[in-house]
Amino acid sequence: MSRFRSKNFADSVEAAFKDVNVRVKADVLNKGGPELDGADLMNHAFSPDRPIIVLGDQTTLSGRNEQRGHMLLFAGSMIGIRNPKAHANVEIEEPRAMRHLFFASLLMEKLDEAGVP
Repeated sequence: MSRFRSKNFADSVEAAFKDVNVRVKADVLNKGGPELDGADLMNHAFSPDRPIIVLGDQTTLSGRNEQRGHMLLFAGSMIGIRNPKAHANVEIEEPRAMRHLFFASLLMEKLDEAGVP
């Protein structure tokens, strides 16, 4: 939050998505999964075929679709939001940073619902 308050908006967004990545990685490793990062980690953790982190009822089409949809959201956030800020000096305005932070918060809430520590 201090990065956002000091108007380092891109840094605050990058940090939020790094936190998402760290939380998923820790859970995957704790469950005996491989050490991956970013989109590869998200695709593996939330795979609709054999998910490590289960987000929906995998016995129903709706649950499997929810699993796949969230896998794409988590992976897409790493590719489209975290990575550009991690690999270049990107500047963003406060309103966009807020929207990205809201999205990171929604992903974290989904991890809470799934019981991910």
